[in-house]
Amino acid sequence: MVREYSVPAIHRAVRVIELLAASHSGFSLADVCRQTGIPKSSLFRILAALEQHSIVLQDHDRKIFRLGMKLLDWGNAALEKIDLKTIVHPHLIRMAHETRESYYLAILDGHEVIIIDRADNPETWSIVARLGARSPVHATASGQVLIAGLPMQTLDRIVGQSGLKRYTPKTITSEVRLKKRLREIVRDGYSVADAEYKPDLCAISVPIYDHNANVVAALMTGIQSARTKKVEAIARIVTVLKKEAAVISHAIGYVEVAA
Repeated sequence: MVREYSVPAIHRAVRVIELLAASHSGFSLADVCRQTGIPKSSLFRILAALEQHSIVLQDHDRKIFRLGMKLLDWGNAALEKIDLKTIVHPHLIRMAHETRESYYLAILDGHEVIIIDRADNPETWSIVARLGARSPVHATASGQVLIAGLPMQTLDRIVGQSGLKRYTPKTITSEVRLKKRLREIVRDGYSVADAEYKPDLCAISVPIYDHNANVVAALMTGIQSARTKKVEAIARIVTVLKKEAAVISHAIGYVEVAA
């Protein structure tokens, strides 16, 4: 955004919202003032305006502020407007029913992966991943799939923003290793991130292509890293994911060009 159009009060309000979003119990006016550096007089007006629109709620007895439900309403409205979600959801349900696994739909949002839909099979172990949950691109199967085909300049920018933080001993923290992995994903058409983000999670993901042959989303599932016959399970899941992703890609206009 051009600096001339910047509105300081909005920037301050966003800082307040982000702070409250990181808290489970809320903050007092003094706490918010101390952590944001916003003067109390200005902060009080910002909180009052946010409360007026149900973005922030005030517990008058405890004298603390916390987030209201308005942001959830807005977030859900944004997710509902994604046509891809409507197309993909029946596939998630069918895969979960037929394979007894849990499946997820993820997209790239800036330099992070965000889950926008899911279908769980409650009978088996599943990933604890809520809708809207964000995760790093370099350490997740879906993230690697989403960035694998990007132009080098775009990839460098994303990696520069997100960094290559180590989450487990198996996390890829070398840019050289990451780019090697991404080339393999482009070649093979899927990614397996085994204990790279969470030590007990082996995630498997494949890309979904749009009419321009760009990767617009990723189908993903996860199994326990310690699962018996893991290699066979991964091969079976990759086959299922690729089949469904091909149908979905075709539905949104992708036409595979013969080699």
